[in-house]
Amino acid sequence: MTAANFYKPLGLFGFICMFTPIIIALSGYGKMHCARVCPRGSLIGKIGKYVNLGLKRPKLYSEKWFRPLVWAVMMGSFIVMLILVIPQGIFALGNAILIFMEIATVLAILNGILFTPRQWCTICPMGYTSGNLRNLRKKLIHQPAKQEVTV
Repeated sequence: MTAANFYKPLGLFGFICMFTPIIIALSGYGKMHCARVCPRGSLIGKIGKYVNLGLKRPKLYSEKWFRPLVWAVMMGSFIVMLILVIPQGIFALGNAILIFMEIATVLAILNGILFTPRQWCTICPMGYTSGNLRNLRKKLIHQPAKQEVTV
């Protein structure tokens, strides 16, 4: 992200950050990305150690519909942004991805400072996607074979 602030096309590397958790989840490692690879989670974990207000997490975060809503808003806005920016070229696309990732990082840092260091991780759209892919993969692979019914 830092380099992309100086040369906008480097923002395209943001796609690596977005697709890595999906690839890891589809490979059978579930949310391993969240625990071991995620640079945003690592950053907010380190910042949160030193700057943390420790406020009580809003009940809203525990609502069953909240994570899918955060996912839908972020992914929907990302898709709309891509549709609007792709025709403008690589510099505009790289910049748009950079801005999107910086906004998510600011939200993550604010959550980490206000609540617990990795509070963002509980509502992170990529973590949500990885978890759903992990569950879907388990369901598809471990699903018992259906018995044929003869009439």
